[in-house]
Amino acid sequence: MLLKKDCIEGLKELDDNSVNCIVTSPPYNKKGLQGKATTKTKKQVQEFVKKTDPEKLKRYKYHEKGNAIWNKFEIDYDAFGDDMPEEEYQSWMITFLNECYRVIKPDGSIFFNHKPRRNKNRCYLPTDFTHYSDAQLYQLIIWNRSSSPNIRKEILVPCTEHIYWFCKDKPKVFRDSIASEYKSEVWNITPERQGKHPAPFPKQLVTNCIQLTTEEGDLVLDPFMGSGTTALVSQHLNRKWMGFEIDEKYATITNERIKEGLTSFFV
Repeated sequence: MLLKKDCIEGLKELDDNSVNCIVTSPPYNKKGLQGKATTKTKKQVQEFVKKTDPEKLKRYKYHEKGNAIWNKFEIDYDAFGDDMPEEEYQSWMITFLNECYRVIKPDGSIFFNHKPRRNKNRCYLPTDFTHYSDAQLYQLIIWNRSSSPNIRKEILVPCTEHIYWFCKDKPKVFRDSIASEYKSEVWNITPERQGKHPAPFPKQLVTNCIQLTTEEGDLVLDPFMGSGTTALVSQHLNRKWMGFEIDEKYATITNERIKEGLTSFFV
């Protein structure tokens, strides 16, 4: 079930101890960390540009100086510009994790995908704020993406992201249910490019998380559903699923992918 809701708004409507597993990846707020924060959404900025310089709107890119891989996608977040003031972003993430912690069952798990972020000469880790939440870090999984755009010449190429495996009490774990190459804390998984979302979850990554900690019939939640990979994998593995997505475009993409059914799962 996909609900068009803000993530925290949706979580607050769920009962305590009602979800078996959460698999999600929030916005990283890279621009906000770099001091480029704005309270305006993409739509608000575009409306301003339209009024002041209509011709410029044709050339306008919200991530104007960002990664070229992001810029090539016509679909972008209209409801969130990924550029909150950093203090506000961290407070939002702590509230988000606290709500995730509340709704998971005592033996449930949260898989929270985030990455190290840079501003000038410092590297900022998500643990700078996650340790202020109620969620207990059970294990850190390293997602080795194998490659990454070499944007900054003065640092080594960043090619990993982190999967923070949080729990409430002791989580149920089915390690023998995942493929042998993923039984270590380093997962070598190549990113997927589906053309509908700038950073879709690889299906294998979501599959690992779900098979590792749930059984058939369990409920899997993704509060940042994006293009719907968590829903698609959950359906394929005979798990119940629920997701929140505030952006109408991505909600439409998710519904279309689910309607396509399991025949396109490995495409």
